[in-house]
Amino acid sequence: MNDLNHKITPDRLRSRDWFDNPDHPGTTALCLERYMNQGITLEELTSARPIIGICQSGSDLTPCNRHHIELVKRVKDGIRAAGGVPFEFPLHPIHENVRR
Repeated sequence: MNDLNHKITPDRLRSRDWFDNPDHPGTTALCLERYMNQGITLEELTSARPIIGICQSGSDLTPCNRHHIELVKRVKDGIRAAGGVPFEFPLHPIHENVRR
């Protein structure tokens, strides 16, 4: 089946393909081996809840994006309250002085 036509249902979340896929045990093992480096607990991984990515551009390098550091904490709380598992990852900040 074409993945573009594949409807994502709670029992077929992409995160389940990463962390609980009997058809690809190597991928599952790799993701489970690295979960501690990802800031996600084993309970979160095995809960079958959707993992929601948050792209984070806040840093000390770009004062205009500094507020994102606090904002992402609130977003993570909202994702957890809605039943998801937040997964934060960095994005290189674009700043007026360094975008060239």
